[in-house]
Amino acid sequence: MTPARRRFLSHLSLAPALLLAGAPALAKNGSGEALTVGLMPYLSTRTLLHTHEALAHSLEQTLQRPVQLRTATDYQDFFQHLRNGSYDLVISPPHYAWLAISDYGYQPLLVHKEPIRGVIVSASNKPLHSSRDLRGGSIAINDRSALLAIIGSQVLAAEGLQEGRDYHFINTVSHSSALQNAVIGKTRAALVNATSLRLAPRDIRERTLVWREIAVIPGQFYIASPGLAAATVDAVRKALLVFEASAAGREFFSSTGQGGYRPVNADDRALLERALPETRRLLHAATPG
Repeated sequence: MTPARRRFLSHLSLAPALLLAGAPALAKNGSGEALTVGLMPYLSTRTLLHTHEALAHSLEQTLQRPVQLRTATDYQDFFQHLRNGSYDLVISPPHYAWLAISDYGYQPLLVHKEPIRGVIVSASNKPLHSSRDLRGGSIAINDRSALLAIIGSQVLAAEGLQEGRDYHFINTVSHSSALQNAVIGKTRAALVNATSLRLAPRDIRERTLVWREIAVIPGQFYIASPGLAAATVDAVRKALLVFEASAAGREFFSSTGQGGYRPVNADDRALLERALPETRRLLHAATPG
């Protein structure tokens, strides 16, 4: 059994408080010190860790140092750990990453090639036919500070639906929970990213129906802590590319639909700069201090 697999299994048996904690990053240099990887909690903890297990193992093999996967209880908790420098490497939604780069000195590494596609789904036995079907109802989301929610509300507003008047967003603990809310009829619909729908359990997938794609944004960003030495940052970037080219990497990108890695480009910067003021407002209001 590989070291990554042993750690993964031990993580699953830990108490939730220990599993979810963004443990302070260990020493940044020295091949024996662990590299902590922070994962946005957009899926259940078990699914999130399982999905990234192959990545952690590949990084361990290439960097010759332990790798620890970490997540958080919710988006605000994740952002606090991000702000506090609890992670060495972070896999983050693009607007969180851009805020971390702009305000906290994080270093951009790579971006998933495939964009994040936000879709509105309903229970398959209660399909949506038009935006009018959302009037008087609610839409389950992962978090109001999510870029999909920011852009989704803008798209619906352009179609005459005002948040708080015509519909309400309902925060849930993950995209998986948002889907579950729609399936059981607790909410009229859910706004989730297409990857989370792809990775959802089969019984959930079979009971949901995609109504429409509502937003397309850059893929998840990989960013490095400002405390990591330049040589370590370069080594991590190269190790990620090694993973991308491996059989495990090809399987990872095939199963998640994320397509591989690419550099940050000018279009990413322009879109995320436009979203930065609203991102700051929502996150700082939710996580004061």
